[in-house]
Formats: sequence, C-alpha cells, structure tokens
Amino acid sequence: MPAPAALARAALATLALAAGGPAALAQTPQPPPPPPAVKVGQPAPPFTLSYLVAKPDGGFDRRQVSLADFRGKQNVVVAFFPAAFSPG
Repeated sequence: MPAPAALARAALATLALAAGGPAALAQTPQPPPPPPAVKVGQPAPPFTLSYLVAKPDGGFDRRQVSLADFRGKQNVVVAFFPAAFSPG
C-alpha cells in the first residue's frame, strides 16, 4: 500500500490536471513580498476595511470601518488571515 503522503501528492496532481491541464502544475515563481512599511512602535498609516454584517432576514450588508474611527479612543490590533473561511 502506498504511503499516505504519496497518495496525497497523486490526488493533488490529479485534481490539478482536471482543473486546468498540465499548465495548472507549472507555477510561475512569485517574487518575495516587500518588507513591511511600518516598523514596530510606529503608528499605522490610515486605512479603511470592508466587512459583512448578517441581515436579520438573511443575506449580508457590506460596511466599512476606518482606523481613524478608533484613533485616541482605544488600541487596535489588525490580523489578516488569507483564505479564511469568511464571505467577502
């Protein structure tokens, strides 16, 4: 019986071929991300983020919040989770 890792690789290769053919397997190398513009202890630049709020009757409303809304009122921690399981 093949090792679980080998089965996983074979399954991923099969899915990649089914999704886009051989071109799906060839990935262009991505350049490294730029260094952070904000250093520890520096204030963050102004920004606005969108978020969704559930409607009572179903669906979602899109709203926005800005860092400036909190300036001088409370501390803010921003965490980013790429590919999180959230709509929007």
